[in-house]
Amino acid sequence: MYLQNSWRKLKTLFFSCSAVIFLVTACSSGEKKELLSGLDQDAANQVELTLLNNGIRDIDKEKAKDGTYSILVATSKIANALSILSNSGLPPTNFTSFGEVFKKDSFISTPIEEHGRFIYALEQEIANMISQINGVSGVNVVVNIPQPSDNLWQNEQPKSSASVLVTYQPGSRLDLYANRIKALVCNAVPGLAAENVEVVMVPQKLQ
Repeated sequence: MYLQNSWRKLKTLFFSCSAVIFLVTACSSGEKKELLSGLDQDAANQVELTLLNNGIRDIDKEKAKDGTYSILVATSKIANALSILSNSGLPPTNFTSFGEVFKKDSFISTPIEEHGRFIYALEQEIANMISQINGVSGVNVVVNIPQPSDNLWQNEQPKSSASVLVTYQPGSRLDLYANRIKALVCNAVPGLAAENVEVVMVPQKLQ
């Protein structure tokens, strides 16, 4: 009788411990952590849709006081979610517009400052346009527009040039757009000839 009662107590203790372990595991697996923050609404929606389409269902989208959004997923899904977003070229890059670059922070700007800001704004606008092409996951643009020289001994002014590095998602036929990208850059940069534009396309490295 004593052994029977002891066995019953052990069984009760075993099932109680099992229930506690199950509850702790369930709670920890359902815990969510911040995956991304500072996203605008369009970027947040794009990230959420991509994760849902790739099998990650338990997602929270939270709006901050400053109007930006955060994406939260289950802790156990963080690594998988980051891999999915990286392979999809997300979140999208936020490019600076002409208006943002040319905000007047001071009453007087030197010609060199204005020239540098103009080039930076051009680079941002060009990169933004190229990033809209399907399959593009990243764009880097470098534009060189030499300032007019007052050197009387210089027979010819240096020519403008541009370099474009496009990272694309594997399987995308970005090579079909190479000439169009070059033409787009030439039309955007004053005095830029096609032979002075270099466009390099490389596939995105999968995680």
